[in-house]
Amino acid sequence: MKTTLQRITEDEALDFIPLIEDFSNQEPSYFTIIPGPDGWDNVTYYTNRRISQYKNRGEGDSWVYVLSNASMPGSLKIGYTKQTPDERAKQLSSSTGVASPFIVEYAFKCFNAEALEGELHKFFDSYRVSNNREFFRLSLDEVEKAVKNLGQRYL
Repeated sequence: MKTTLQRITEDEALDFIPLIEDFSNQEPSYFTIIPGPDGWDNVTYYTNRRISQYKNRGEGDSWVYVLSNASMPGSLKIGYTKQTPDERAKQLSSSTGVASPFIVEYAFKCFNAEALEGELHKFFDSYRVSNNREFFRLSLDEVEKAVKNLGQRYL
């Protein structure tokens, strides 16, 4: 099914996430055309996701977490849970295939942490240790910055 894009004003666009900043695999729904200083028009595409879709809902219902494990130096696990991050780390650590326990390095409470986790995985895809795993070779600072930035859409 082919979708027709709708042109919106600059003011209306302030409510939507620009396509180039959206890592949720959304298709464009809207666009703006703004004359540029060089005489060329600047076209910007937007998803149908509103920037403040969770505003005024409270403190969140789930967590995005970042875990480390001494057995996997240089790798961080980025995941989500509806439990607490400590409970999730304990659950993952209890497996007989894990040599040492997972440590919670960072946690971010928000709404729809599953969607935020998906955006983070797409954002960091080139740093993924293995295609079908949630482990990435990144610094904790890089991950924290991205979680805080992308996570604003889930508060």
